[in-house]
Amino acid sequence: MSKLKKALQILASLALGIGILYWLFTKENLDWASFRTEMITINWFWIILGILNLQLSWLYRAIRWQMQIEAIDRRYALRDLWAASIAGVAINYLIPRSGELLKCAWVGKKTGSSTPRLIGTVVTERAIDVLCLLLIVCIGFFLEYDVLISFLLEEAKVPYWLLYLGLFGGLLGLASLFVIKNLARSQGGVFAKAWGLVMALWEGILSVKNLKRPFLFIALTLLIWSSYVLMQYLVFFAYPPASNFGFEVALIVFIFSSFGIVVPTPGGIGSFQFFAQTALVIYGMASASALFFANIMFWPFVISNIVFGTIGFLILSNTPDQSNASKPIEVQ
Repeated sequence: MSKLKKALQILASLALGIGILYWLFTKENLDWASFRTEMITINWFWIILGILNLQLSWLYRAIRWQMQIEAIDRRYALRDLWAASIAGVAINYLIPRSGELLKCAWVGKKTGSSTPRLIGTVVTERAIDVLCLLLIVCIGFFLEYDVLISFLLEEAKVPYWLLYLGLFGGLLGLASLFVIKNLARSQGGVFAKAWGLVMALWEGILSVKNLKRPFLFIALTLLIWSSYVLMQYLVFFAYPPASNFGFEVALIVFIFSSFGIVVPTPGGIGSFQFFAQTALVIYGMASASALFFANIMFWPFVISNIVFGTIGFLILSNTPDQSNASKPIEVQ
């Protein structure tokens, strides 16, 4: 039954993504003939640059993961960590949210290391990534405050009180941490477990200071997230209606499309296009053109991840199990 349940979840996720995509195409009356016509206008040089930038970000992630693992275990071959990471990214398109666990299982199998310990490094990595994304959201909102507020109040028809409610919810969330902390001390039980989880995540973030080269770790984190936004900016030059957009627009489109990735569809299929289209329309792009361009920002990069993910999987398949990873070239 568990396998059937998992299969149904995957099918439901895929159906949701395809359903959103079908609704978007139908709403904009964007058929394949018009899609092919628009394709002629694309300058693929900039798309290729964007893809190279994206693939470099996975290399940066592998180097950062190597540093995390080295701090608690030993130094693993960068090739194997990159292969597992990019293969996990590709698997996410088939089984949403499974890639992170699978990459830890693969590395554990190939090296004979503890998979739970590897998962712990990924939890820390994701906690740091969440903080980075929140920081980017704050920067984007600060830079484009007038544009976003105008969209939320006039176009999206979001009531003003709802914005204050969101702010209040954020403050309430912070206040609840102090409440949980006190209840954990006085009541124990589930509150102690909840506070223990919070502290484990926080300690994982602070563990960066225990790395041999913490500043390199921070630099790699900045490179990863800068690569994502730069990738978004580069692809603007590929499509004439977007070529005049500035870096701040790339930042907002990246933030919106990141929300699409959070939706439980395979790789953000459908939801990515919806949020990216919404952001592009805010800055004056025609709705149909925005939907076309949202697909250009999505599918070439998905295909590149699948191609490199397949290469990564082949590398893992040809790596003997339970082997001691050879020491890689030092990253300067």
